[in-house]
Amino acid sequence: MNTFRVIVTWTAAAFVLSVASMAQAQDSQSAVPETDERIIQQEQRIRKLEERIQQLEAGAMGGAAEANPQTTASPDDAPDDDAPRTPPGQIEGISGDVRDTNLLLTRDELESDEFPASWPMFGTNTRMKIGGYIKTDFVADFDGTLDSTQFLMRTIPVEGTPEYGGDPYVAFFAKETRINFDVRRIVPGAVPLRGFIEGDFFTADNQFRLRHAYITVGNFIVGQTWTTLTFLEAIPIMIDFAAGDALFGGRVTQVRYQQQLNDSWKVAVAAEELQFIGIQNADDLPGRPTTQWPLFAVRADYKYDGGIVSFGSSIGQLHWDGAANGPSASAVQLAFLVGGRQNLGERAFATYHVSYTDGAGENIMAFAGTDANAVLDANGNLTTIASFAAVLGFGYDWTSTLTTQGSYAYGVLDTPPSRAPFALQQGGVGHLNIIWTPKNNRYFSTGAEIMYGKTEVQNGATGDATRLQLMAKFSF
Repeated sequence: MNTFRVIVTWTAAAFVLSVASMAQAQDSQSAVPETDERIIQQEQRIRKLEERIQQLEAGAMGGAAEANPQTTASPDDAPDDDAPRTPPGQIEGISGDVRDTNLLLTRDELESDEFPASWPMFGTNTRMKIGGYIKTDFVADFDGTLDSTQFLMRTIPVEGTPEYGGDPYVAFFAKETRINFDVRRIVPGAVPLRGFIEGDFFTADNQFRLRHAYITVGNFIVGQTWTTLTFLEAIPIMIDFAAGDALFGGRVTQVRYQQQLNDSWKVAVAAEELQFIGIQNADDLPGRPTTQWPLFAVRADYKYDGGIVSFGSSIGQLHWDGAANGPSASAVQLAFLVGGRQNLGERAFATYHVSYTDGAGENIMAFAGTDANAVLDANGNLTTIASFAAVLGFGYDWTSTLTTQGSYAYGVLDTPPSRAPFALQQGGVGHLNIIWTPKNNRYFSTGAEIMYGKTEVQNGATGDATRLQLMAKFSF
């Protein structure tokens, strides 16, 4: 095991040094001119867009950039390596899920005729754009965690389990690769329409998996996408697929209404599928977990100079349907969240995300799939489980091509004594990476990330694990 650590550590060191060397080498390289006619046309459109943006007020410019991060400058207009980026951590090719901003485009944004990199469909008023990325990952796991493709608290073996003390291993995969189709129909004087479909291959057998499938009609969003209370802006960008252990939410089917009130405030209300009911049936009583009502959520975002802060809350119902021979019981679940992002000068930013729930622990990524919402006791009563989760993050741009981002997530459940002895109770996971994007090609990025986690289960047993992950990514 020591030999394995030494080999992997030196490999990682060599990788990081090579990344830094490539970044420095970019200083002396000039941009390779593009000759493709379509690319030339696209650059012309972007330059026109930049001229229009320069005429706007600074606040409006910031809002437009956040609503559609893909409208960044063309590769030929990339800043020098010693110049900061604005906003930090948001360059295309690095940004990842940040471009999946959770308060999605609605009427005001869609009424704009700017839709970069799109093309008309069949001579109509409908335009389409294809996007996504290809990503290949290499994992070196030092402690035998149970999932080779994502690093989660619940996958860290603890003392007293057969998996504890497992051997280190390596894994290669490309299943995070994803593709999306963005279709918009903009007719002057009519309600704007948008359809968005996205999928990846993040399954056990690399089969296609649906991530998003929704339509936007004016200010209404109907379909499957991020929950209203998923604050993607409140976490930095990590290489690990499950980097947001303390993130609340997920992707569910919903009906949402959202409205831009002014330059600062945006609000949303939604009725959503309660996807994770999460009731532990320790006494094996007959019946099944279900719900009789949708989950209702509200959210408000406040954008100010240099940052954004989000507030949200939800209420739902947990129900045990005992049918003919079992008990019937219900309980209320509640969630309260706050999160945000704050720029710290021109090169750095900080993020924060805090949630408190009663009966909604399954909505926290770290506890999903662990029956963390409630316990059904021997008398057929439901006892909800309170939870607390927080994540702090940061990012720093060393140059315009080299960035470092990190985070630490912590979550804890206030579990009753009847909880299973090896059920996850609390834990923390930290991530730290370095990501390089070529100066003259923002569509490619590569990087390395180190992560460490420690968990504790109901009976007090603990476990910890360390992992290294390398990646190469081409965004389009």
